Amino acid sequence: MFRSSLVGVAFAALFALAVLLSARTRRTNERHTFAWLMVAAAVAGLSLWRDGVDALARAMGIYYPPSALFFLACTALMWLVYRLSLQVAEQRKQLTRLAQEVAILAAAEQVRSGKPRTESERAPATSPQDTYAA
Repeated sequence: MFRSSLVGVAFAALFALAVLLSARTRRTNERHTFAWLMVAAAVAGLSLWRDGVDALARAMGIYYPPSALFFLACTALMWLVYRLSLQVAEQRKQLTRLAQEVAILAAAEQVRSGKPRTESERAPATSPQDTYAA
């Protein structure tokens, strides 16, 4: 076994441990935890299976096998960033809808109670989009 294989496996094990610890403290959700654990398993697997990396590079038509790994890693990172950006867009929609529902409920409560709204209740200082845009 090569020294670089041991370094790859050790990195994958430490990364998997960090992912599990963050999941335990609920800093990541289950979907992300599973995806990152799969990344750690892929790194460990490719570190141990060097002939597989060569075969993968040949299949992709790439002469230098580490370049094939670099390409696959970049592709995986782009996919992950795309998924996270989709999730951010969905959460922005949910936040806007929630702010609108709170405003409607506050207006309905004001009408029901007959109490006039104060100036701070009429115009919030910032909208949710302004808060996240900064």
